[in-house]
Amino acid sequence: MNISSLIELAKDAAGSYGELAERIGRPASRISDWKAGRRRPDAADIMLLAEVAGQPVFETLAEIEMELDTERSSVWQRALGNLRAAGVAATVVLGATAVVSLTSKPADAAEKAQENKDLARPAGIEPATPAFGVLSTRRNPLKINALHASRPAKSR
Repeated sequence: MNISSLIELAKDAAGSYGELAERIGRPASRISDWKAGRRRPDAADIMLLAEVAGQPVFETLAEIEMELDTERSSVWQRALGNLRAAGVAATVVLGATAVVSLTSKPADAAEKAQENKDLARPAGIEPATPAFGVLSTRRNPLKINALHASRPAKSR
């Protein structure tokens, strides 16, 4: 992908160049300069364009930077390879987790759910126990005896 095609995808998603400019916080003339090659967008601008276009942000950034910065394209190529490898690894892990969870016995699932509840609950606090006491439902305000005791006694 190149910057021109990314801008087109983002414009199509936004509806117009004006709307795209507003969404990424740049003037439309700047976007035109990027597309024509008169200026280079920075990494944040590329990421915003990718986000608007519905493209994977980091992969798109690496692809565009490889095109724009030919001196350092090998760095971006390695980064892109690492991103893709991480994506494959995440897919494998999520897939394996789904298979294990679908094939486990219902009793095991119930036991694991109880273990998770026990881990999530602070020790000694039951779910229905308020952490900071119970508010009074009385209509009369509570009297604080310490304040009454500190007042000087009325002379008789």
